[in-house]
Amino acid sequence: NQLLQQARIEWHGVALHSPDWSENSHSLAFTVHGMQARFLLHGMLNAYWEPLTFELPRVPDESQQRWRRCVDTALVSPEDFYTWEKAPSLAQTTYVVQPRSVVFLVLPLQAEGEGLK
Repeated sequence: NQLLQQARIEWHGVALHSPDWSENSHSLAFTVHGMQARFLLHGMLNAYWEPLTFELPRVPDESQQRWRRCVDTALVSPEDFYTWEKAPSLAQTTYVVQPRSVVFLVLPLQAEGEGLK
């Protein structure tokens, strides 16, 4: 709760910075800028009955990291959940979220040896 109160949150739809707040919306995405700029968390929620392609936020130039897929509830276990250290990195600028699924990506902004937890 404290993390969310102090973090900066950007709301999105399948397109960045374009959330659909209508009562017919079936998708939502958000980017959480963590305290002390140590990480970014990007969540994508698809309540629709078909796959949706979500735009991913651009990786900051100074990051030298890629988005890492920590959670994708559409994948078969054990591929559906990883700790951020072992999560597969993504090179693409979009991500297909399967029907009625949730995906969480993490972008570390500090080098792994600098105490990111």
